[in-house]
Amino acid sequence: MSEERNGAMHNLICQQRKKINMSGVREVKVFDEESVTLDTVEGLLTVRGENLVIDSFSATSGELFMQGDIQAFVYSSDGGGKGFIRKLLK
Repeated sequence: MSEERNGAMHNLICQQRKKINMSGVREVKVFDEESVTLDTVEGLLTVRGENLVIDSFSATSGELFMQGDIQAFVYSSDGGGKGFIRKLLK
């Protein structure tokens, strides 16, 4: 998956559902052993699994390397940072 927006590319390589190499990552929003939410140039990406570990992340280059038992990738539009709770309280 890759697309160009604002001069940045987002690529994701998942190796045997154990290792992830990713580009186009702006920020790590939320992280624990079961879920990692990232702000990418393509919107928010949540990686779900078990024993998730971020090996390295460079905000300068946008590259992220992580590993664990990968179960799912879920992309969503950021919607201007409005999550379910924010919309509910609006």
